[in-house]
Amino acid sequence: MEKVDMDSPIVDAPHIAQIGTLIKGLLHKERLLDVVKNFTFFAGGKSKIISAYHQYYGMKKAIHSVVHAVDGDKRGGVVWHTQGSGKSFSMVFLSAGLIQKLNNPTLVIVTDRNDLDEQIHGTFSSATEYLRQSPVRAESREDLNTLLDKRSVGGIIFTTIQKFTEQTGMLSNRHDIIVIADEAHRSQYGVDPDIRIDKKTLEAELVYGYAKYLRDALPNATFIGFTGTPIDSNDKSTIGVFGDLIDVYDMTQAKLDGATVDLHYENRLAKVHLDEGILDKIDHEVAKIQEQGLSLEKIEQLKKDLVTMEAVIGDEDRLNLVVDDILKHYAIRKDMLKGKAMIVAYSRKIAFRMYQLIQQKAPELADHVRLVMTDSNKDEQEMRDVIGTKQSRQTLANLFKKEDSDLKIVIVVDMWLTGFDVPCLDTMYIDKIMKEHNLMQCIARVNRVYKEKESGLIVDYIGLSKYLKEALNTYTNRDKNSVPDIEKAKEILMTEVEILEGMFHGFDFSRYLEATPKERFELIQDGVEHVLKERAKDVFLKHVVRLQSAYTICATALDFEVRVRVSFFIAIKSFIVKVERDGMPDVEAFKRKISEMIEQAIIRDGDEVVSISAKQEKSLLSVENLQKIMAMKRKNVAASILKKLLDDKIKWFEQTNIVRSGYFSDKLKVIVERYNHIEDINVLITEMIDIAKEIESATNEGIDLQLSPEEQAFYDALAKPELIKAHYKSDILREMAKKLIQLINDNKTPDWEKRNDARANMRSLIKRLLKEYKYPPDEIKDATELVIKQAELQMKNNLYTSRSHWTNTSMAAETRGTYL
Repeated sequence: MEKVDMDSPIVDAPHIAQIGTLIKGLLHKERLLDVVKNFTFFAGGKSKIISAYHQYYGMKKAIHSVVHAVDGDKRGGVVWHTQGSGKSFSMVFLSAGLIQKLNNPTLVIVTDRNDLDEQIHGTFSSATEYLRQSPVRAESREDLNTLLDKRSVGGIIFTTIQKFTEQTGMLSNRHDIIVIADEAHRSQYGVDPDIRIDKKTLEAELVYGYAKYLRDALPNATFIGFTGTPIDSNDKSTIGVFGDLIDVYDMTQAKLDGATVDLHYENRLAKVHLDEGILDKIDHEVAKIQEQGLSLEKIEQLKKDLVTMEAVIGDEDRLNLVVDDILKHYAIRKDMLKGKAMIVAYSRKIAFRMYQLIQQKAPELADHVRLVMTDSNKDEQEMRDVIGTKQSRQTLANLFKKEDSDLKIVIVVDMWLTGFDVPCLDTMYIDKIMKEHNLMQCIARVNRVYKEKESGLIVDYIGLSKYLKEALNTYTNRDKNSVPDIEKAKEILMTEVEILEGMFHGFDFSRYLEATPKERFELIQDGVEHVLKERAKDVFLKHVVRLQSAYTICATALDFEVRVRVSFFIAIKSFIVKVERDGMPDVEAFKRKISEMIEQAIIRDGDEVVSISAKQEKSLLSVENLQKIMAMKRKNVAASILKKLLDDKIKWFEQTNIVRSGYFSDKLKVIVERYNHIEDINVLITEMIDIAKEIESATNEGIDLQLSPEEQAFYDALAKPELIKAHYKSDILREMAKKLIQLINDNKTPDWEKRNDARANMRSLIKRLLKEYKYPPDEIKDATELVIKQAELQMKNNLYTSRSHWTNTSMAAETRGTYL
């Protein structure tokens, strides 16, 4: 993406153009200093937080807008930055800027939920040094009044908006109070009155939105609102309270920038046979209520109170179907990703029943599933025992955020649906009707960036598709398709399967499904041989990578047979990658992994598909191994394994022996280049076996001379120039090599090869030692430089230790043998 100043649009740009963006944008002199000074802080003294470009430019605009609003109409505006884009940190950057620009005003951070209040307060508390003051939380309206009354300047106070309705009236008339409101929506901050009718007294009372009570309490404050979802164009009340949009950072941009991951939608409604006719009837009743002019908040409450809805969703037969399908779906997902899932239930009672059913149906998950709700005296004792206390919920929150913890699934109703970030959460099962910003906040729980996570999945059991479409229609035009149906991923996957099957024309895939573990291993090796023989490795791997990306999204929507076929292609890819990376595969471990894969047709990453034996480097080119390779019937697989072993050995030489590495590297390069034009694979294998024998012979040469690998490297450097052996006997060269090792061990200093003075001293010592042996002869002047380069190579790779060279020699001796 390219955005280099405050006013330039964000545009797609080629990867190479990002260097220009960096230079013109961040590395602009004044801007870089501004970022370092004003938009960087250490969170809790540990993690360094630096603003992203949307936070930097957005908060610069917001600071400017608020500063002007203080002396104007007090409406600082609204910042719309999508969920997951770092809104809490943006508030910290804004607050620091306002504290500086407005000479330390009092900041009141307003949220509408206790958990949000706690979460954002935690973020601000981690930035205490940066903000130069500690934020405080108001526990009640009275406490809020005390906190404001005691201050004439400064302070960062956190409060929920509900505290402004506990009592009404003015709390402070100061002009230097800035209210920063999180989730600035009409339902929470409306100014329009509603009518509440008391059925007993038949009296009608005007009830106002929170914004009026907030204004009454702080009549001269300046307001700025933050939202993760867009403000509807008809939402006059929010605009009336906060002003116009200051900055927009939408879902699509966050995804393109890597600030969030893709969201995908899977409809499982048909799987549980929910009667949509009943839902339509309820929606019709709700629409009639809406026409009476009640607020959206009241409509949602009335909807929850409809007994028919509770009865339909909580029907025992239906809940059994839903739980069965969730367990089946989760079994496929859990090993592909991180295994963290959230189930959103319609009500407390239904959530508890789902928890009980999972415990009964899947006892193996008993220790991995928890129910997360606030405790209530109205609950039965059995339910209260499961829910636990506030302290136990905090423990659960910490466990759920840890990727490797045993807590894998949580069942919630309202808690943890806003302001609760679990980056490794990748699957959300929804069985509760939600709309508009409530729905968007909920599904954004699974869009957080985490390691290799490519997307989050929304699984719908209640019929959310139309509500999701309605909610997205209020977003930017390019956001309207930001939550694609899982069927699109399925289409991509089936296309890749078709392409890959074409590459394996004539291959009987049914054999793979029905085969024994041993036979499957043979078939996979046949597949690897086929890919390598056709010189199609790069094309094959490219298509399998696309296949895997689509599979992680749509695996649960595929037939078992398709999943098995996909597992075949993944296994081939993993085998190829492992062979090229690690050499000889552990056959028995591989068979076991393949058997596990077929049992559930679950695709795992290469590291889990193929286990490689942890053989020491010294044994990889042993006579036994080379004989096994020569005997393999799949010659292309044999060639790949052999090339990997030779590459590794030559890389080892590159770190130890400057003479041998150059010789063997050049020789292997010539053979590999010829390989692309050789029809007979046996020729390639024979020539590589010859190199392996030479390498082994070179190792044996050092053993015969009773030299360690390090000493042999100096021996080779000393003996490299032609005619040297005409001047020096082998014993003399051997003695010089040993003394060079001793010299370096006695005089080495940290990083000597990087420091000019230390390098000069070492060179001088080496030359002095060589002169004692009258080395080199006058006609071979350059010989000394090769010896010095060998010293620098070995020091660079930290190969000098206190161990005895006899240990190295005896280890190397184990590899000796006779080739047949």
